[in-house]
Amino acid sequence: MKILILQLARLGDIYMSWPAVRAVRRLHPDAEIHFLTRPRFEGAVEGLTAIDKHLSLSSGNILAPLVQENADLNEALQRMSDFTAPLQAEKYDWIINLTFSPFSSYLTHALSSETTRVSGYTRFDDGYFRPADDMSAYFYAQVGINKPNRVHLADIFAAMLDIEYIEEDWAAPEIKAHNFNLPENYMVLHVGASEKHKALSSTTWATALQQIADAHPNAAVVLIGAGAEQIYAREIISQCSGLRIFDLVGRTQISDLFAVIKGSDLLIGCDSAPIHIASLTDTPTMNISVGNVNFWETGPKASLSFILRGETEQDLSGDRIGSAINQLLAGIVDQDLVIRTSGLVSYAKEDETAIEAFQWNLVQAIYLGGRYPMAERLEVIQAAMKLQDVNNFMIEQFNLISVLGLEKVAPLIEQGEEIIKTISRIVPEMSPLINWYHAEKIRVAPGTQEEIRTATLNVHERFNQQLRAYIPQEEEKKAEVVDGTL
Repeated sequence: MKILILQLARLGDIYMSWPAVRAVRRLHPDAEIHFLTRPRFEGAVEGLTAIDKHLSLSSGNILAPLVQENADLNEALQRMSDFTAPLQAEKYDWIINLTFSPFSSYLTHALSSETTRVSGYTRFDDGYFRPADDMSAYFYAQVGINKPNRVHLADIFAAMLDIEYIEEDWAAPEIKAHNFNLPENYMVLHVGASEKHKALSSTTWATALQQIADAHPNAAVVLIGAGAEQIYAREIISQCSGLRIFDLVGRTQISDLFAVIKGSDLLIGCDSAPIHIASLTDTPTMNISVGNVNFWETGPKASLSFILRGETEQDLSGDRIGSAINQLLAGIVDQDLVIRTSGLVSYAKEDETAIEAFQWNLVQAIYLGGRYPMAERLEVIQAAMKLQDVNNFMIEQFNLISVLGLEKVAPLIEQGEEIIKTISRIVPEMSPLINWYHAEKIRVAPGTQEEIRTATLNVHERFNQQLRAYIPQEEEKKAEVVDGTL
């Protein structure tokens, strides 16, 4: 068997993919496994012995003709063809797309044949988007900023591939690293973040470190980060005293970070690759989560992991961060920390809103057969009733296609879709169900008009079944009378 695994996202996503890649190797020991990343992040493949060949895709080179002054589509297509031709010749038996991006879906489709098994995002033959499996459809519907998902990305990979992790899948690699002569006991602070808006200022970090210095004089802290962050590190150092600070910012290779983080007592950092390296070294981690980040999906997975969450940096003062760290060092968990747990949901968060709790419970009802959450707001019942009315109206229109023609009923169906989208915005509790509905509609494969109509009607029928959990019995009976079923 020949397998291609695509991971075209950032460093942290690649490290989160390691356990899945290792599990695939463990379950298919004789397979030939190729792993495709972007050149900028290829350092995150070092030490991943589960693969046979590492491939690089320069998406920037392929897309460059499209962003120049006079866009050249033909040149971009030619560059894509030049890249895909040798991979198509590999005749992969299984393509696993762990990227969940539009570009990766086109690439996956381009490399697939009629006999290729595909997991993840791809495309139908007519070019329309296709989530190839149930978990990919779940990702499309429920995962992302302002969506209700609480399953970690690494666990989504496992579910998508129908695998179960074992401890060895999460092991740190054996990589030869530089000797930085660090003390026996130290903490690591990653001064940057994967994106600028997720990072903290040098003043905030310095204030936090000063809090630590005041409580633990002469404690050792190792600073890590990219070369571009060296000035930033110097600013931090200049603002605090009383600590032994080892500045490794810009001095480490990615492979060095495994040894540095594994040897530390605690990793502190924002959303970034080091917290996912710490998941592989099982280093206690305090993740400072700022801005548009869903920590349930991308937080650390080390056994002892904690998250301090703030919508903006102003919500997380240096004193507040330093105090939480000092308490951890004393064996006390600050009440504001989100704690790593085991099970389907990786983190326990007690201060969620009623709407957040409802949405997640509804997700579990839809996908896992859980109990439908009780509607505490009248608006939820009203929304379900309106959705049922609209859905039934759309079913009627689909049944009239053979009589009136698609051109006549299509505008009415579109109006129904707009109403459904509006309800999702007005009554957010229903958004998981509506997102599920939209994902299922997208999964309808191309075919004859009758095949598409039949498959689409099936989605609407299942939508009605889901809505019945929130339709009062007397209203349900009225609908049955109208349908002629009583």
